[in-house]
Amino acid sequence: MDTHTGALTWLAQGAASNLLDRLVDRALDGSPLSPVWPRPPKTAAGTVEISVRHHVPTKGRTPVILTLQEDGSRTGTVFSFVLGHTARISVPGGHYFGAAMIVDPLRRTRSGPTLQGIGWSRLTVAARQTSPFLIPVHRPTAPVLLQLGLRKADGTPLFRV
Repeated sequence: MDTHTGALTWLAQGAASNLLDRLVDRALDGSPLSPVWPRPPKTAAGTVEISVRHHVPTKGRTPVILTLQEDGSRTGTVFSFVLGHTARISVPGGHYFGAAMIVDPLRRTRSGPTLQGIGWSRLTVAARQTSPFLIPVHRPTAPVLLQLGLRKADGTPLFRV
């Protein structure tokens, strides 16, 4: 399994367990708390400024669910913010992978929320420096969602596209 498939599958498992609803609510309830890296740094920390570029203009506050994980890790840190804002997080210097999902909370159906965009990118964080990190997000397609394994335990789609 390659890195982006593993990261998105890990994020999808959390989304299936109601994590997604909590993250969307947190993004829309005002200013979300600044994300915090959960592990003590083994190297000097750097700052990542994360922004997401979406191909379609949105109306109102649109939540972005983001996962950031160190290269080689099977888990990551998940947090939310609002599209158009920049998330800043202090992380140990090193190589990372980030994945973003843009969710439309107003277009929720029985099969789940509507996924407006999905994307991923790699990043190298330099110690004691600020690293900009842009994740380009594209409209999801059913084959991409199937390839990434974005399904609930019963096999139904996690998102509506």
